[in-house]
Amino acid sequence: MAPHVYGAALAAARDEIAASGVTKRVLGRAATESVVARDTLVERAILSAVRSSPAPCFEAMPRPGREAVALARLAGYSADQVASSLELGVDDVKASMLQALRGAALQPSP
Repeated sequence: MAPHVYGAALAAARDEIAASGVTKRVLGRAATESVVARDTLVERAILSAVRSSPAPCFEAMPRPGREAVALARLAGYSADQVASSLELGVDDVKASMLQALRGAALQPSP
């Protein structure tokens, strides 16, 4: 499971060091739980990374849109799955994703 968790963290995090830290935290927490599905660990890695040290493509986005976009793009979640994960309504998720994507599109290029 570690490669999946690290891969998710790497896709969502600013750099390899941040991704490594996220992976250690996610797997460390999982070690204290009886059974954790791979998809849950991937979700935790993505959310932890975009909350603590987001990749540049997510950094310009406000929360919770940043989290919603990351789950949809990186984990392949549907709007319903994103809503469940973030404990939001589906309409709220869609609106926050649209706002986040519009905001990121209006950011000047580096």
